[in-house]
Amino acid sequence: MKRSILVCVTVVALSGSAWAQNKEQKPAEQKPAATSAQAPAMDLTKFGPGARKPTNEKQTKKEVTEFFKQQEELGKKGDMEASLASYDFPVYMMTDDLKGVPEARAYSREEYVAMMTPFFENMPKDLKMTHKPTIFVLSDSLVTVIDDFTMTQGKQKITGRNTSLLVKRDGQWKWKTMVEAGYGGMPPEGASGGAQTPPEGKK
Repeated sequence: MKRSILVCVTVVALSGSAWAQNKEQKPAEQKPAATSAQAPAMDLTKFGPGARKPTNEKQTKKEVTEFFKQQEELGKKGDMEASLASYDFPVYMMTDDLKGVPEARAYSREEYVAMMTPFFENMPKDLKMTHKPTIFVLSDSLVTVIDDFTMTQGKQKITGRNTSLLVKRDGQWKWKTMVEAGYGGMPPEGASGGAQTPPEGKK
């Protein structure tokens, strides 16, 4: 036991001695502070949000509002092919399942058509929806929209909220990202409609 204590004391003493020696040498090892002039500050107006401020938010919101109206008209006609022209593929879609597990992935045009065709073919005739979009203009070509919607089918009436990102491509607004809860793990043929996961035009 005495020997163990002696070993421990010796180790501590040596460690303390080494630390003290290192502490004494440290000032000598430090490099002198740089005396050269600092690099010039970044000009935040030359990139990012500072360089892409909206030039006419009122006009952009008007265009997006009109886009939503056009989507509703396409939905009434049930014209899937015309609806596809309003998507900027690949599109990114996000949802969660009934247990709250998030799901998200990008879809090519072919994948999107394969997934959404059953929604178009099986959409209830009495399904009606109203929308109250709130538009946030990020730039002249990027817009986010939060849509508070009401969905009615027969005696059932629910309210919900979804969000989307629109991009302006070649002068036309298009869907790029769509997010709505509750569709994860659900086969398309079992769907009865929705505000984002089914095509926007089908509302």
